[in-house]
Amino acid sequence: MEGRGLLSVGAVSKVPQQLTIPCLGRRPTPPHHRRRVGAASASSAWAIGTLVACRHRGRRSACCAEGDTGDEVQVSTPSSACITPIGPFCPYRSSACAWDSELSKGMSDLTNESPEFAVEMSRMQLDMQMGREPDSQRMGQLADKLEQSYQKWNGLMTRLRLSSDFQSREYFKLTLSHLDGRSIEDLGKMVQYQVDCMRAVATGGMIPPVPVGVDMTPPKEGLPSAAASPNMITAEPFDSSAFTNEVVKEEYAALCRDHQQVIIMGESFGNFDPLGKIAFLDQLEKIEERWDIFFGRLGLLGALSPDYKEQSAEFLSSMGLSGPQFRKLLRRAHQQMRDDAERERGLNP
Repeated sequence: MEGRGLLSVGAVSKVPQQLTIPCLGRRPTPPHHRRRVGAASASSAWAIGTLVACRHRGRRSACCAEGDTGDEVQVSTPSSACITPIGPFCPYRSSACAWDSELSKGMSDLTNESPEFAVEMSRMQLDMQMGREPDSQRMGQLADKLEQSYQKWNGLMTRLRLSSDFQSREYFKLTLSHLDGRSIEDLGKMVQYQVDCMRAVATGGMIPPVPVGVDMTPPKEGLPSAAASPNMITAEPFDSSAFTNEVVKEEYAALCRDHQQVIIMGESFGNFDPLGKIAFLDQLEKIEERWDIFFGRLGLLGALSPDYKEQSAEFLSSMGLSGPQFRKLLRRAHQQMRDDAERERGLNP
């Protein structure tokens, strides 16, 4: 999927170049690199659109996203509605998840296909609701495209699941969390059912029965809208005047440095022993808490841009999520990783 990013690249005025990260702060001189934030697939194909949107749209969005800090944040904090650099919104990339990696390119391909598919599906659904016969040839083509997209997506999920890299595994677990208790296998059955229904409509055949034991309702967290026009986060998160304070600049520099080091360390996450994995999650979540405190403090000082907060909320809404819902998903993903480590520990005491 295309990088749908949130913020302009750069850093706050007077922050050293080596401390700048794409999405945090603003440098007045360099041009802003903005990424589009688009909608996901239509409701009938939510299986593909929602997940890709929530993960990689979020991820490459993250490339310029002000991440939202830890999941343990209070909903009432000034940063609660903002995107801070956590989870898929982390601007720092492991080598496996670098913007030019094979994985990112694969997700970008899926993202680029999603808007066109959403429009086509919405158009056909509208025709059917108005009693018009859909174009059978086009319906068959869309069924093939949906099936192919799912196969690509499933292959990417397998690579994420088997990776030793923490970010890769985190994105996989975040996807599972957004499935609201469903398995990847159940998702495959749902998509195949959609494909079979579309092909039946295209050929005038019988609609197949719903797969036994598979819940076909969308996740409770909500879905991306099917045909919403693309949004952009163009506002800068911080008032540059906040960085005239040396203490703030030093805190920001240390936070950027520590976060980047944790991401690099996480490239070997799969090789850690169970206690090492749990300790790594503890360390990462402390970084997330520090981001939330940093955003919260600047928010209390009135140094968070109101436009940025509004655009952050709109961006999350385009993915069918609120700020608290996103944090809940990320908490759930991290807890699944903790549970995996505990199970591994029990098998190998």
